[in-house]
Amino acid sequence: MSMQEAALYGDLVLYLRQQMAERLVAAKAVDSLEAAQEQLDVLIRDWFFNPQTALHGSAPKDIIWREQLNLGNPVSPEVAQQLIDDDCPICQGLLAESEAAEAERTEHQGHHHVNWQWHYDPETALIDLYDPEGSTARWEQERLLVQPQLDSEAVSPDTPTYEPPAIEDLEVSPDEFLDQVNWRSQQDERLAEMAQGLIDRLDFPYRYDMFGPKYRRLELLEGMALLNGLEEQGVDLDEFVAHLEAWPYENVALDWVADPERHLYFTTRAMETRLDPADKSELIRFRQHRDFLFILCQLIPFNARLWLQGWLEGMALGALELDEEDEAWDGELGELGEDGDGSALF
Repeated sequence: MSMQEAALYGDLVLYLRQQMAERLVAAKAVDSLEAAQEQLDVLIRDWFFNPQTALHGSAPKDIIWREQLNLGNPVSPEVAQQLIDDDCPICQGLLAESEAAEAERTEHQGHHHVNWQWHYDPETALIDLYDPEGSTARWEQERLLVQPQLDSEAVSPDTPTYEPPAIEDLEVSPDEFLDQVNWRSQQDERLAEMAQGLIDRLDFPYRYDMFGPKYRRLELLEGMALLNGLEEQGVDLDEFVAHLEAWPYENVALDWVADPERHLYFTTRAMETRLDPADKSELIRFRQHRDFLFILCQLIPFNARLWLQGWLEGMALGALELDEEDEAWDGELGELGEDGDGSALF
């Protein structure tokens, strides 16, 4: 809404007030024009001063004065629960984090609000309701302004098509896969030094069963390949390594790094629903895990998380294939031993 439109709406309110006051006097509903104006002023003032549900508990006068003072509309905890999607663990985690931080900062004042803001922006204005033809013409003009850009971005019928020829089977063995993962990292001394300090801290989920993931520590070449891939995806390795080294507990699971929001959500839920408030040490431990996961959300960009999820799946698949080959080979050796042909092997 423009400043002129807002000013004209104010003039409209005063116009309606005057017209209604005159009609009330003409209908002999009131004794004088002044009395009619006072009654209408009460209605207008009530609208300005009373909180409204559509304004999340704020009164119209509050919204107007905040905007003129260049202030935002604060989001209270009650309003935040309305605005945040219950099915979004990231949003819920950020909400809990923001509420806790705000509560600590303003506890001495006896009240607090979440450090977010909302903006009142209705889908339609008053003029749209009373002049639909003008509204249609206005948005048509908007479309004409952007249409040349849309046309320039359209695909030309002369755009060439890519028809790749057939390729040979790209399936690789588990050993070849691991070699391809590792070969680029073998020459980087910096990555080797970083990986050497981290392989005893990083746990790789190499297998999943009904009880959850099974972990093992990374090997040196795997750690180098991991750091090389994260750096190519834009991760600041110095910051990443510094936070891993600052972590006071024994290890860091790589599936945490690949999906920190999911683990942040479950950690926060556990703090809210399962922990005994009297168990201070456990509460501190969970709070540290929550803070560490929140930092991972900031350190690892979304594209790096997608890359890492694929890397972990590929590594787990390679490990599974190697295990199956070893089991098959052990079975063949067992058969040789039973037949007597391979007894010398045992």
